[in-house]
Amino acid sequence: MRKSAKIITALSVAGLAVVAGSAFTGAGLSTAGQAAADQFVGGTVSQNVTGATLTSINYGFTDTTNKTVNQVTLTFADANADGKTPTITLAGTGTAASFTCTAVDVDHISICTTAGAGQTDVTSASVTVS
Repeated sequence: MRKSAKIITALSVAGLAVVAGSAFTGAGLSTAGQAAADQFVGGTVSQNVTGATLTSINYGFTDTTNKTVNQVTLTFADANADGKTPTITLAGTGTAASFTCTAVDVDHISICTTAGAGQTDVTSASVTVS
């Protein structure tokens, strides 16, 4: 009885070592190819919407660094905003960019663009539909 208990204990310890070893050496974790620290990836943009229900907001950028927003696509939940022209204000670093939005179409979408250089490092967006 003692021999079998020792064998079972030894096999259990060996099994735990194999499992623990594979847990700590898992493939797929790498820091190679990470986005630059100053890119507009992740993070938080505080969004405030008044007068309609916004289902998505997508930012367009001036170049591949994804730092400066020059277009914003607004998608609304339903026809309540259709035909109305929203306004949008973005806050970030540098000079505030002025955006002009199209009237919300039958697909509940409005596209806002700027004639200027865009808004850099956006931290908040405020959308109003009246």
